[in-house]
Amino acid sequence: MKVIEILMKQGRFVGGKLLTVKIWKINPDKFPRRNYSKDDLLIGFSIGKKISKSAVKRNFYKRKIREAVRLLLKEKEILPGAMVMIIAKSEIKEATYKEIETEVSLLLKKIKIIK
Repeated sequence: MKVIEILMKQGRFVGGKLLTVKIWKINPDKFPRRNYSKDDLLIGFSIGKKISKSAVKRNFYKRKIREAVRLLLKEKEILPGAMVMIIAKSEIKEATYKEIETEVSLLLKKIKIIK
């Protein structure tokens, strides 16, 4: 089973206005062959073609989300022990960077992986 398949089958969704987050708190006993540990942190980003057919625009939105997460990681705010997939909604097209940054912080607090 691929990492994304594990996340999609085992995880739970938490939604916001601009983004949806899929999270699975890593349980090393559930998949012993994978060598997961409680110190692992895997974060993925998904921007569907429904948002924009243009790869340039999808990458632009992905960079905004990635930057918000990068700053949280830099400040050591995000706790390890989870697999996270951040999925954009179509409302992200009208959002500013500050709104995206706030949304990312709120959703990660909601799923309890921010200090």
